[in-house]
Amino acid sequence: MNVVPRLWPRFLIVLFLFGACVAACTPQSPAPTTSTTSLPPAADCSIRTAGADLHDCDLRGENLSNADLTGANLSGANLVSTYLYMADLTNADLSGAEMSNANLQGAVMVGAQFSDANLSSSYFFMADLTGATLARSNLSNANLQQTLLGGADLTGANLSGTYAYGSDLSSAILRSANLSNANMQNVNFSQADMTGANTSGAYFFGSTWANTTCPNGVALSAECPA
Repeated sequence: MNVVPRLWPRFLIVLFLFGACVAACTPQSPAPTTSTTSLPPAADCSIRTAGADLHDCDLRGENLSNADLTGANLSGANLVSTYLYMADLTNADLSGAEMSNANLQGAVMVGAQFSDANLSSSYFFMADLTGATLARSNLSNANLQQTLLGGADLTGANLSGTYAYGSDLSSAILRSANLSNANMQNVNFSQADMTGANTSGAYFFGSTWANTTCPNGVALSAECPA
């Protein structure tokens, strides 16, 4: 008696069921997903208008004299050796900007943000930085002659070797600032806060002191003790 023909259909059924089980039990790979997160658009570095977004732009050596950049975002921008003579940067954001050797003569920067900016060896002659924020900025060897800095925040700023003859620093915050070897002749320090500032080697001849908080924390109306 030949049993092979009788067993063959059963074998096919078992094989079919086994294949169906394998297909059903095998974990399926998840379908690839497409991210909908998009990067912020790059700044258009050709714009030169008030409120322009110029963050991280490379503007090295450009001539931006008399430019109206009020309220512009220039955070992280490269402005090394840039010519900003008489430019209006009122309320502009220049935090973290690279501005060494920039020419800012006569520029208006009232209320501007310069936190952590590099302004070393820059030229600020007769510029207006009233109420500006320059916390932790690098102003070493900068020319601040006759610059208006009334009410400015210079907390932790580096002003070593600066030339600030005749500048106005009344009501400025100079806490923990570095003024070592700076020329501060004829500067107005009335009601300024210099608590913890480093004034070693600084020159204060002819400066004005009125209720000035000295580096030792004592308020005086006379030159702060060395």
